[in-house]
Amino acid sequence: MSETKKIPKLRWLYFLPVLFLMCFFSFVSNSLLSIALPGGMMKDLGFAASVAGIAGGVAGIGGMILQISGGHIAQKGKLKKFLGFSTICWSVITILQGFVTDGWQLIVLRFLLGVAEGAIVPGIMTLLPYWFPEKDGERSRAIAVVFTASGIAATLTGPIGGFLIAMFNWQMMFMILGVISLIIGGIWFAVMYDRPEQARWLSKEEKEYITTTIQKEQSALMKDGGNNVSGDKLLPILGYLLRNKYSWALSIVGFCAVFGQIGFFTWMPTAIQSVTHAGINNVGLLSALPSIAAILGLAVWSKLTPKIKQRRLSTGIPLLLFAIALAILGLFSNSTNAALYIVLMCVAGFFIQAFMPSFHTIPTLIFSKEVEGVARGLTGFTSAFGGFAGPYLAGIFISISGSQKGAMYVMALILFVGMLASFILPKNLGLEAQGENNHKAA
Repeated sequence: MSETKKIPKLRWLYFLPVLFLMCFFSFVSNSLLSIALPGGMMKDLGFAASVAGIAGGVAGIGGMILQISGGHIAQKGKLKKFLGFSTICWSVITILQGFVTDGWQLIVLRFLLGVAEGAIVPGIMTLLPYWFPEKDGERSRAIAVVFTASGIAATLTGPIGGFLIAMFNWQMMFMILGVISLIIGGIWFAVMYDRPEQARWLSKEEKEYITTTIQKEQSALMKDGGNNVSGDKLLPILGYLLRNKYSWALSIVGFCAVFGQIGFFTWMPTAIQSVTHAGINNVGLLSALPSIAAILGLAVWSKLTPKIKQRRLSTGIPLLLFAIALAILGLFSNSTNAALYIVLMCVAGFFIQAFMPSFHTIPTLIFSKEVEGVARGLTGFTSAFGGFAGPYLAGIFISISGSQKGAMYVMALILFVGMLASFILPKNLGLEAQGENNHKAA
């Protein structure tokens, strides 16, 4: 029996499920608009696709505000209270969306929703390296589990949202799922800790395994020391990162990837309805198929990531394949063959999250602890902007052309740029080459 198997794994039973639930309901709250739009919201509130695009993407603008501070707070070990109160805020905002009476009220609430949720990804991704070593691919698997939550949420949001709209209306859909999210905030406060040594439910043996293994890995890595940045002052760290080419590369990749992700997910139900002419219940069910493909793709690439010796390849290749799939989808956007269109959407969905297990391990392998959290926040900042730009520009192209074709081509082009940016990252950045030229000062 290996050393790893002898160690208790309560963090996989307590810590990780709570992170899963947090990400799951965060994604559900952010995605409810995509099923509400064809479920009667656009008709009831009387706004055009361009306004819907703004509402879909403005959460990304709001999400930019707390990205950097979220990663910094997690690095300082103060994330528990911060994200706990954030959860309460975005749950209440989700409920309030059920009371909007025009498009501009919705846009304001969507912006505030993005602000409340903005610290989740950089915070959690900064937190995970304190709990899961790189050894045996633990960190990649943990990241995959967390992001599987968004895949499962994307799978279930359509059917659940469609069911609730059919049973009640789109207003009640927001209210019911917002109340459930409030419960998750209570669970977060009860179970979550910032560091393993603080967790009362974690055994001494597991605490020692986590801390000693991670310390050994950190000492073995040839990482940038932060250009002599010391302490926890935000501005000097941020200034250093803005001069670092790898920080820029990660930010560009994050922007391009999320541009394609959120653009695709926001308009997917509307595209399905336009091709199939199905009712809202069936649209919700069909929307689950590409999301199921996304979960499968995430699982496959979480297994491949530790085996591919170049993290920039395991990040860039999925982006390229996603871009190709969207370009092909654009070619068939006016097809009358609904079955073929759904299959192509599933192919695109397979690659939509595949870059994540690799991409989110890279900051820990490149940057020192002093700057890693802020680096993740900076990447999250540009990613959040991509979350706005994707749905917004897609909505504009759909309004102009009356079809999904132009939107698909634009998303494919941006994803291709993201793939190119991934090759700016260091060579030999992988589990089997951690000690070989991982990073040179930019």
